[in-house]
Amino acid sequence: MELSFVNQVRPYRTVWRLQVKVLHAWKQFTPLSGETLEIVFSDGYGNKIHASCKKAYFDRLENKVPVDAWRNIDHFLVTNNGGSYKPTNHQYKIVFIPTTDITPSTLQEENMFLSLVDFESIQSGKLDTTNLIDVIGQVFELGDLETVQCHGKQRKKIEFSLRDI
Repeated sequence: MELSFVNQVRPYRTVWRLQVKVLHAWKQFTPLSGETLEIVFSDGYGNKIHASCKKAYFDRLENKVPVDAWRNIDHFLVTNNGGSYKPTNHQYKIVFIPTTDITPSTLQEENMFLSLVDFESIQSGKLDTTNLIDVIGQVFELGDLETVQCHGKQRKKIEFSLRDI
């Protein structure tokens, strides 16, 4: 199968092959979709895309996407990237399907693929508030670790302040 890049994927087919690095991965729960594994991938050019895996495929795919690993991803669905908060600014999102296959890649690039923005841009309010951003700073105020109720579950919370370095 021909290798494609993140900026080439479109919703009109499911036969794609990407060579990507796993930048971030986390589990989340929403009433609409239940528990999912959410992932941010980057291709070798730094193009990022969000991916989502339903709980039904966790056993088969979850261990194949460790953070910092390069992977080949074959056969997946591409949908519009909607929602209140988007981990990337890509207009589409990958959704794993029963035929999705994930294998190790031979590409080994150590780039972290961060898209850092300066503090002034954040403070000015000019950034799109629906897209998450990468930021590095120095913690100068650190609150206590608290346990709070969130949607009926106990969650850990810590408040902190960053300053530009």
